[in-house]
Amino acid sequence: MTGEAGTPAGAGRDGAVAGVGAVAGCAGVPRVVPRPVAELGPLLDWLRAGRPAGERLDFSAGTALPDGRLDLCKQSLGARGAALVAGALSQGPSPVRHLLLGTDALGDDGAAAVAGTGAGVETLYLGCNGITAGGACRIADQLRASPQVVTGVWLKRNPLGGGGGRAAAELLDSARSLRTLDLVQTGLDAPGAGVLADALLAAAGNGRRIERLFAGGNPLGQAGAAALAEVVAAGAVDELYVSAARLGDAGALHLADALGRAPYGRLARLSVAGNGIGPSAAARLVTAATAAGVTLLDLGRVRAAAVLGAADNQVDLAAAATIADALARSEHRLAHLVLAHTGMRSREAHRLLDTAPRAATATRFVLGRGIAASVKRRLEALSAHVPLPSVPADVAAVRSVHRTPPPAGAGGVR
Repeated sequence: MTGEAGTPAGAGRDGAVAGVGAVAGCAGVPRVVPRPVAELGPLLDWLRAGRPAGERLDFSAGTALPDGRLDLCKQSLGARGAALVAGALSQGPSPVRHLLLGTDALGDDGAAAVAGTGAGVETLYLGCNGITAGGACRIADQLRASPQVVTGVWLKRNPLGGGGGRAAAELLDSARSLRTLDLVQTGLDAPGAGVLADALLAAAGNGRRIERLFAGGNPLGQAGAAALAEVVAAGAVDELYVSAARLGDAGALHLADALGRAPYGRLARLSVAGNGIGPSAAARLVTAATAAGVTLLDLGRVRAAAVLGAADNQVDLAAAATIADALARSEHRLAHLVLAHTGMRSREAHRLLDTAPRAATATRFVLGRGIAASVKRRLEALSAHVPLPSVPADVAAVRSVHRTPPPAGAGGVR
């Protein structure tokens, strides 16, 4: 990919942008031509004034919301516009807590500029901006020199490539208040996952556990799964999202083994949707998650499965029976289990229904097509009292009014 989708995103009106070069792997990110900076005037004036947004404020570029979000996604800022926004934020007390800059042709220079505001920004959403691993390291350098308030860094669909693991490690080291790190579709590979895992373990050893890691849509494979499994076994993360990461049976079994060694209840949410996991390994993973105190397990399908070439997981009759028995055997915390798009039909779902009435703990199932409506209704009635999954504050903070919301799936971005 060059820039957002074919040409240097910072070329033309905004000049060359470092980091927006010929890097493949972020298909579907559109080309962005930066807007004239004069159009940013009203927004910059509001930022310099430092007045809170008591209600939604729509500018010619972007929207400010009362909860502290400044939503500049898809506003075509370019690196120069981003630098102007960063400068205005730095001029005094700011009401902006969550800075959303998705698909804005920032490149490495623009990303570094907005990371260095020192203005009390807690959330940096920088998805789809042509940021390279070098640019992510520059973000880390800026955060290292800033007050420690950043809790979420979102880098979805930036071409970090083979250096993504090292860049992520730098971010973990620099942003010591970090809770959420998003590396979805960044080209993170198995060696990079190993570097990242070491950094996560080191951070946890120093009392700085990360709450959630999004690493799906990357070619992690069995080796990457093995690295992240050690993070799970050490209890170094609360939520792990590794959908569409080519884990296969071997990767799923690494995670199942890790759950058997993990502190009970430490890993709350696990998403392994679209990983080509077979019935036996899927059943073992559900059994391990049930015993380990996981509250939400997603074995379904991600929205971008076709683009990513992500194979569905599979649950057959024997696997459904094993899963049903595990859920009915004793009390547990697995309140949400996503089994849509796993090849289940009515006879497999009946195995769940056979044991669900006597289960000490109810589980809310998400099932796909091909299952009789009567079976679904009876299962839903048994779990009607189970609340829907909550949306973590860090995930709610990146909701945008200018881009398509991420799929809710089972309670958050996958």
